[in-house]
Formats: sequence, C-alpha cells, structure tokens
Amino acid sequence: MPDLTTNIKRFSAATILSSALLLFLIQPIVSKSILGWFGGAPNVWTTCMLFFQSVLVLGYAYAHLLSSLPMRRQVVIHLCVLVAALVTLPVVADASWQPDPSSNPTLAILQLLLIHVGMSYFVLSTTGPLVQSWFARSLTEGTPYRLYALSSVGSLVALIAYPLFVEVMFDTTRQGWIWSAGFLGFAICITILGQYCFRAPTTQDIDQTESPAVLKKTPPLQILKWIALACLPSILLLAITDQLTQDVAVTPFLWVLPLAIYLLSFIICFDRPAWFNRSWYATATALLILILSLLYIRESVDAFFGGSLLQSLAESLIGTTALMAATLFAICMLCHGELYQLRPVKIKLTQYYVAISIGGALGGFFVSVICPLLFTQYHEFHLGLVVAFSAAAVLLLRLILDKPAVTQLAVALPVGLAFGIVLISQWGMTQTDALVATRNFYGVLQVTTTAATDTTPGVKEMRHGRVVHGAQLLNPLLLREPTTYYGRKSGVGLVFDTLNNVGISGTPAPLDIAAVGLGTGTLAIYPTNIDRMTYFEINPDVIRLAKEHFTFLQSAAAIVKTTTIDGRLGVATLPQRSTDLLILDAFSSDSIPTHLLTVEAFEIYLDRLRTEGVICIHISNQHLDLTPVLAGIAAHFDLSIRTVQSQGKVTTTESTDDALWCILTTNAVVLASLDHQVSVNRVAPESAITPWTDRYSNLLGILK
Repeated sequence: MPDLTTNIKRFSAATILSSALLLFLIQPIVSKSILGWFGGAPNVWTTCMLFFQSVLVLGYAYAHLLSSLPMRRQVVIHLCVLVAALVTLPVVADASWQPDPSSNPTLAILQLLLIHVGMSYFVLSTTGPLVQSWFARSLTEGTPYRLYALSSVGSLVALIAYPLFVEVMFDTTRQGWIWSAGFLGFAICITILGQYCFRAPTTQDIDQTESPAVLKKTPPLQILKWIALACLPSILLLAITDQLTQDVAVTPFLWVLPLAIYLLSFIICFDRPAWFNRSWYATATALLILILSLLYIRESVDAFFGGSLLQSLAESLIGTTALMAATLFAICMLCHGELYQLRPVKIKLTQYYVAISIGGALGGFFVSVICPLLFTQYHEFHLGLVVAFSAAAVLLLRLILDKPAVTQLAVALPVGLAFGIVLISQWGMTQTDALVATRNFYGVLQVTTTAATDTTPGVKEMRHGRVVHGAQLLNPLLLREPTTYYGRKSGVGLVFDTLNNVGISGTPAPLDIAAVGLGTGTLAIYPTNIDRMTYFEINPDVIRLAKEHFTFLQSAAAIVKTTTIDGRLGVATLPQRSTDLLILDAFSSDSIPTHLLTVEAFEIYLDRLRTEGVICIHISNQHLDLTPVLAGIAAHFDLSIRTVQSQGKVTTTESTDDALWCILTTNAVVLASLDHQVSVNRVAPESAITPWTDRYSNLLGILK
C-alpha cells in the first residue's frame, strides 16, 4: 500500500497536471462559443484574455493569503470554494448565456465570463501555487518547484491538443461538457489530496539550519526582480508572435510556436535547473539578438563583407522563423532561469508566484493596451530586444568582474560594440518611409507608395503587415482602374459586369449592394449612378485611411455609405429581402473570421438577400482552401456555387493579383453568364464538407 508521502506526491502531480490542462482549454472553448454573439470581433478574444489574466492574478493572490493559515483550515476553506465552483457547471454556452444585443459588449463579455466560468477558472488558477504550498508543508523531501514545471507541461499539451484534436473532433457544446467532466475529475483529485494533506503532520516551512533572516519581509527589490523577469519574456512572447504571424509569415497556427517555446523554457528551468547555465544563455541571447539586428541592416553588412549571407537568410522563411524562435527561446531561458535561481524559501513560495503572475499580466497589458496607445507600429518588439540584450550584457559583464583585466577587456569591448550595433539597428527599424502609419486595437496599418518603372505603374497601397488591403494606381488617368484582387476579370468584376448589363432579373435595374470589408474601397468603382452601396468595416482606421489617401469612395458613381461595425452584425441590420448583391471580403491571410462562414451567418445573409440575389466571397489564400466550406454551405441551403480563378497582370496601365472568388446564388441569369467564362469552375458536390456552425469550425481540415 502506498504510504501517505507517496499519495501526496501522486495526487499533487495529478491535480497540478489536470488543472493546467483545463486552464489552457477553457480559454479557447469559451471564447469561441460566444464569438458569434458579438459579431466575431477580435476584441472578443482580447477581452476574454484580459479576464483570464486578471482572474489568474486573483487566484495566485488568494493562494498566497490562504497559505498563511493552518493547513487544515486551508483545506476546509478551499474545498468549500471548490463546491461553489462545481455548482456553476457545466460551462456550456447555450442561448441562455446570450446578453442583450444593446448592452456594452466589453462589459457584457466580462459579466458573462464572471457568472458562468469565473468560479471554476478561479479555482483552477489557485491550484499551482496552493498545491505546491501544501506539498512543501506536508513533506520534508522533494522540491515543490518541479510541480510548476509539470504545470507548464499540462499547459503545453493543452495548447497543442486544442487546434489539432479537440477543435477537430468536437463542437463547442461537446467541448464544454467534456471540459466540465474534466473539471469534476480535477475536483476529485484535489479533494483526495486535501484529505491526505489534512491528515499529514505539518513540517517546518524553513530549515532550522537557515538564517532567521529569511523569515523577514521580502525586500521590495527582490519582488521587483521577480516581476521584471516574468514581464520581459511575456512582452517578447507577444511581440515576436506579432512579428512572426504578420510580418514574417502569414501562416496558420504559427502563433503556437512562440507560446510552446515560452512554456518549454519554464519546464526546463523549473524541472531541470542543472540545464541552465547563466553564461551560456546570456551569451546566446546577446549573440542571437545581434544576428537579428544585423539582419535589419543586411545591405550594409553584406556590402562590407562582400557576400549575400544575410540577404539569403532574410529571404528564407524557415531561416527567419528559426532565428526569431531561437532568440525567444534564449531570452525565455535566461529570464526564467534567473527567476528560478532567485526562488525563495518555501514559506514565501506563494508570494513568489503572485509576483510571477503579476509580471506576466503586466507584459500582456503593456503589449495589448499600452502599446497601441503609444506606438504606430510594433515598436515593443524592438524595445524588448534592446532591453533583453542589455540584461544579457549586464550579466556577462558581472561574470567577469573578478577576472583578469585582459579577460574583462576581451568581453567588454565586443559586448559594447554589439550593443551599439543593436541599438542603431533596432532604432532604424522603428523608422518608416510610409506616408502614414496607424495602430489601434485591430493592428498596424500603413499607406505606402511605389514609384513607376518602365514596366510597372506607380502604386499607392494600404497594408496590414504583409497583407495588402488594396491599392490605387498613381496615374491620374487610371485612378478608377480596379487593382489587386478586384480586376475586371476577377469573380466580383464579372458579377458586376453581368448585373450592370442585365440586372438581377434579366433587365437592368438599380442594385442594392452590401460589402463586408472596405480596404481601400476599390469595389466602389463598379456600381452605377442608380445603385446604392453599403460597406461594413470593423476597423475605423481603415475607413479613415480609405477616405483620406485613396479616391475610390469619393469618385464612386453610386451612393456609398460606410459603417463601422463587424460585418455579420452589420448585415443583420439590413431590412429583410433588401439586398441584391452581398460581397464578403474579409478572408485574407490566416486570420479567418469563421463566424462569417457559418450556417447561422448565412441564415442572416439569405434573409437579407432578395430571392435572385448573389453572394460573392473573396477566398484567395496561400494556405487555406475555403472552397469545401462554401460547397457545404451551398449544399445546405440549396444554392448553386461557382469559383472564379483570375490571373494577375502587371503592366504600365494595370496592376492586378491572382484572385479566387466564390459565387453563391440561385440566379439562372448570373450563372449562365458566368459559365461562359473560361476562368469559372463548377464545384464538385463531393468536395463539400460538413457546414461550419457557430459551435463548430475546423481550420486544420482546410489546410492546402
């Protein structure tokens, strides 16, 4: 029979692991469940993250306060809190959760989360520091800090499992029920652990051989070090994620890589502290940041050495991604390794974890809230690299203080030179030749111009990272020429040509047009002076830049209206059977707003569309094939479906890109006109997949 010590070890591990799994699973489950209720706006995810980070800090603070009580009282109090959390199960977001549409969305989301998942998430958030505290008090052998590494393992498993397995296999309702069953299992584990700890004799929290000084209040400087060492990796985690997913490679699921690296560093530092070597990781951090900085001034460096090594690295997607990933790993290992080295005695364990949670939350708050107010670009990335290099440099210089003068000089000179290069390079990256750059909750937008050459036209573009939102030719005679994905031979161009010539019912008539996604407003050149067009755009900066720096909207022949709102919510405001043509153009890059492609969304669209109306959907994408999704929707609603693959062309008088559009309609006139075009394809019925719903969507299943 296992003795009491063995049982405490086993159930501590089981409780920590299960709580970490549940913590990382509940966030995407609940966020995705309520996404459609708020129009799929990005701030749904951000508001949820703010809630979860805040509750995590509260949970750690609760564990810290509870740890000051006698063990038996702790167990009783916490089990009572656990019962209160069990009462809120299951965490299944049904219609009863849906708030009043007229309420403030941010407050509504916070209130909804607080009522329905607040208690269960709070209990889970207390588990890490509280169970480690129980472990330390109940056992004289073993280190509780390895349990923190186990918690990171659970988080990493959940991170990988959700997009690859959970989201693929189950809709959000089943996910909620499975999660609730898992929470019940966790509750059983922590209840059994509490019983064992209740029976265990409480050990001394401090070894008798240690100095009584450790019992004194923790110096504020020590607490600030804990917070800072947790904050810097948190900032760079988010900053490097932004760089990788927006400026390096617009690739699905690439956001998983930085978070996996972040968690892996915790696992190594807290479970295998012998693998951490301060001088190695300080050197690696400084060296990798230097290489990354040289990459930004590669033209000068390659010219100096007479080669093209850095240019080749910059052009390599794998090479650039690997360099950024290695840089993040080195920084996280350095900070988390130092964090472990500064761990306190067991009696101050919960205070230590409170500081770590505050540091992580501050990092997230700085990047998500403060930086969009301070910066017009992702300057936190460059600022974070300079701070990280400085920290690594200080550690390297401290390591040679007692070394011979020759050694000190051999280290200090290269470090000083490298710091100068890093500072100059990172400062240079904060400068831009864009006409205008703006940043808000939805990201960074830039308007840039490219001069004409002998073979290409001068172009003004609106960009979001690497994604072009639209462009306009600079030649005054070509200002109304459609560009990028909206050329006259594109799917939407062919549909406009048909409707302008023969109308919806076979005779020309005024068109009522609704478009989701504005870009530069290029599509406004197609409607005639008898038509009406309404744009729904969620990002107010896009509307402002389109009006201030491009002329498509001003020169439109039709009456054009722009509204700042999520597209799905915007379409829902239209009168029933009022729209002839609905254009969905919000599917660029890997940021697919899935709530626009669900059965529930198309129920709204078709209710607002006239019987012979047409839906045009822009689905150009390097990595995802949305055709099977829309084929499933077409089969579900008994619509005919066509895809139009147009070829891009760049000359001195035009500039279009390859474009893939999907057309859904029952209109025989439009279909007959399209079928005469060589670029139009019928979609095979067998290519359709099960239609997405607000409760189920699977990006993994449509990877090319």
